Amino acid sequence: MPNPLPVKKTVPANRQMPRVTPPLWVWGLTGVGALIGFGLLYIMANRSEKQLSQQLATDAETVLRREWAMRSDSVTRVVVLGTSLVEYGVADTGFFENRCGKRIRVIKLYRESVTINAFTEEAPIFKILERYPPDILCLEENLLVFRLPYSLNPMLEAVNRHLVLQIKAVKTQLGWRAADPKRGLFQGFPREQHALNQMDTINLATTLAEIKKREVRTQTELPALYNSLQRLHQLGTHLVLLHFPRPAILEAAIYSKSRAPQLRDLMNYYHQRYQLDYWQFNRPMPFRYFADQAHLNHIGNPIYSAWLADKICQTAALPPR
Repeated sequence: MPNPLPVKKTVPANRQMPRVTPPLWVWGLTGVGALIGFGLLYIMANRSEKQLSQQLATDAETVLRREWAMRSDSVTRVVVLGTSLVEYGVADTGFFENRCGKRIRVIKLYRESVTINAFTEEAPIFKILERYPPDILCLEENLLVFRLPYSLNPMLEAVNRHLVLQIKAVKTQLGWRAADPKRGLFQGFPREQHALNQMDTINLATTLAEIKKREVRTQTELPALYNSLQRLHQLGTHLVLLHFPRPAILEAAIYSKSRAPQLRDLMNYYHQRYQLDYWQFNRPMPFRYFADQAHLNHIGNPIYSAWLADKICQTAALPPR
C-alpha cells in the first residue's frame, strides 16, 4: 500500500504568526556596535583631515619657498588660494604668460570641500604666505564672504578622502603608482574637468533652497585672518577677493537683491580696512560650461582664465618675456 501524502499544515488567514521580540541584550549590542562604528568613522575622519592639512602646509611651503628663492628673476608671482573651484577654474602658468605676453607665474593653492579654517586653524597657510609674500594674492570669494558648509555629509566625505589617500599611499609604496609631484604641488587639472555637466539642470529646488539659507559674514568674524591680510598688504602684496562664476540661474540666486546691501557693505569694509580689491566676473555662463553645478569644465575654464589674465595684466606692471 503506498505511503500517504504528507499533510501540509496551514495557518488560517485570520491568524498571525507570533512576533519574536529580540531580547534587550540584542538591542544593547546593536547600540554599542553603532557607537563603535561612529567612533571609528570620527577617528578616521579626524586623522584624514589632519593628514591632508599637514600635507597642504608642507606642499604649500615647498612651492612658495621655491618661488621666493627665485624672486630676483623679474617675474610677477600670483597665488590663487581657495577650494576645488580654483583647481577647476584657473589655468596654469603657460596660459597666463601667453595671454599677457609677459613674465608671470600663477600658483594655485587649494583644498577640496573646505572653509577658511582649512587655511588658518588647520594649516597655517597665511603664516607661510607672510614668510614668502607673492606680488598678488587672489582669495576665493566664498571663503571670506559667505558662512557656509561645503558638504552636506562632511564626515562621509572625510572618510572617503581618508580611504582614497591610504589606497594611493599603499600603491605608491608597492610601486603600482608613481608619485605625481605636479599634482602634489597644486598644478594641473582633474580628469573630471573634461566633461559636460551631467547633473539635473531643471530640478534645482534643493540647490536653490541651500543658496537662500547662506549667510553673509559679519565684519568682525575672522580677526586672525585680517591681521595676516594687513601684514601682507604692508609687505607689498596686492590683495584681491576673487569671484568664481556659477551657472547663471544659480548666480542670480547667490547675489539676490535681498542680500545685495550686506554684500556691498562687506566689500566696502574689506576694501577700506584691508585694501582688498574685488574682482567680479560678470559674464553669464550656461550649465554646459561646467562639469557640475559649480566647477568650470574645459569650455568654461579658458573663458574665465582669459578674463582673470586680463585683470592681472591690467593691474600689475608685468616684466616683458
